[in-house]
Amino acid sequence: MRSTLHVSIRFLLAWLFSLSLLVYADSTLQNPPLRHAISLYGEPKYPADFTHFNYANPDAPKGGRIKQGVIGHFDSLTPYIDRGTAAAGSYLMYDSLLARSWDEPLSKYGLIAEKMQLDPDNRWARFYINPLATFHDDKAVTAEDVKFSFDVLREKGSTFYKQFYQDIEHVDINDVRTVTFHFKNSENRELPLILGQMPIFPKHYWQHRDFSSPGLDVPVTSGPYKAVTVEPGRSITFQRVKNYWGKDLAVNRGRHNFDVIQYEYYRNNAVLLEALQKGEYDFRIVVDPREWHDKLNDQRMVKSNLTRSSLTSHNPQTLTLTYNSRKPILSDARVRQALGYTVDFNWINKQLFHGMYQRAHSIFDGSDLGADAAPSTDEINLLKPWPKEVPAEALTSVWRSPGSEADLSRRERKRKVLALLNQAGWTVQNHRMTNAKGQHLELEVLVSSPDNERILLPVQKLMQDMGITLKIRTVDIAQYIERLRNQDYDLVLHTFPHTASPGTEQISHWGSSTVDHHGSRNLAGVDLKSVDALTEKIPMAKSREELLTLVRTLDRTILWNHYVLPLWYLPDWLVIHKKSLRYPTNPAPYTLDLSTWWYER
Repeated sequence: MRSTLHVSIRFLLAWLFSLSLLVYADSTLQNPPLRHAISLYGEPKYPADFTHFNYANPDAPKGGRIKQGVIGHFDSLTPYIDRGTAAAGSYLMYDSLLARSWDEPLSKYGLIAEKMQLDPDNRWARFYINPLATFHDDKAVTAEDVKFSFDVLREKGSTFYKQFYQDIEHVDINDVRTVTFHFKNSENRELPLILGQMPIFPKHYWQHRDFSSPGLDVPVTSGPYKAVTVEPGRSITFQRVKNYWGKDLAVNRGRHNFDVIQYEYYRNNAVLLEALQKGEYDFRIVVDPREWHDKLNDQRMVKSNLTRSSLTSHNPQTLTLTYNSRKPILSDARVRQALGYTVDFNWINKQLFHGMYQRAHSIFDGSDLGADAAPSTDEINLLKPWPKEVPAEALTSVWRSPGSEADLSRRERKRKVLALLNQAGWTVQNHRMTNAKGQHLELEVLVSSPDNERILLPVQKLMQDMGITLKIRTVDIAQYIERLRNQDYDLVLHTFPHTASPGTEQISHWGSSTVDHHGSRNLAGVDLKSVDALTEKIPMAKSREELLTLVRTLDRTILWNHYVLPLWYLPDWLVIHKKSLRYPTNPAPYTLDLSTWWYER
């Protein structure tokens, strides 16, 4: 009996020990460690006790006023909706849950949320609000505000946010400063970072106002700046908040150095450039090499105390000619491919841009994301299931922009265009390209600046020689934005806003879920199951290597279907600025972060 009792006791102790391990394991899962930062792959670069980002100067002096010039007008201070035109710099008023570091592909650090917890199985993310976080009316930021911000963006914000947050199941308010987001599945590894970039709005201000309506009432916000002077259509001035709650956080040290940031609005680029040389504003990013070489008078620059700076960029920034494939006339990939041969990059670059542009063969050029080599085995395996959407040539060859072949003569261009259009059912009749229905090949390219016309005039002339009519329509920026939202265009010159770590936003750029929605960012009208599958997998990538494979496969699929024609990119940010403006010796590689600049007296 004693032996039986001893066995029973040993069994009971073993069972209790096993139970304790299970309880401990469960508690570990339910209470994962608090984090100061999160990264998509691996660990964040900066430790918990870091004092500032390496690309910021913690000793940068505060003070001074910086003026910038912009084209167009504005009628809104809310840059998160699909109505109206938001004022330049509106984002300066808003803080997000986390702050991004711009010397890492994708890591985010505590801002409004000072700490966070991530479920090891990626089923939820919990954010702990910094007890110092306050809005400009001195009311504390609470979990209620975070949940309200999420709800209002998903319900009344831009189409982009509706798609961005579609994998969130529900939100729990745990206490006054703790909020948990529960995910529909565990696949999207980017969700915690996506939530981290969410701007936070005060519920007490917005709950009785229409968030979806543009307006010029200065809202209650929590960011480093607030709007103090608003002159509709003319200028807007932001003042640094002296008692800004987050000014001493590591993510902000050495940033937000100007006391005043002012944006002046001008009618067009010619007036804008003239105003720069007169010293009417202080900072300009140059995207046209002609300005860099020809249009800036050196004597006037010296007189206005201006200088040039060139900063290396590692961010993808390809300018494309984007075709609206929703239009019947552009629904055939062979037509889109044919049009690519009418763009003579070498001539345009030499004659208009002093040869400063690099020819693009990817929508991600200027980075390591582009498909600039033959597909790998993994890429081929991703492409194989879609033989009807991906040509066989894509499995063995490197895509190159139509017309980029060396020493391609005008006659050879015309021959290639005619051959492709003939395959698509177009022939030249009475000097005009015509299809079987008697329709002429007439297209309109929409631009928002007269300066873009000179890029398109040689293209227009070449098309005309081939029987194709290209109309160049220049409209003001507000009309341009609204026509994009309504898909009212045939072609546009467009640079897709990519980062060094593409993710869920690729669904909005190329996915079919919003292709026909007002405000869709899928400008090309891409509607392919292969693209949907790839864009859904990108946020699920478990390593940088897997991400590169998926992004390059997406790149190939878009390019081989000729939804866009990559044109060119500049490998550097070219900047004209007042000599009194200074920037850190090691600027951020993935963005031109003006918040780290300062005024030196």
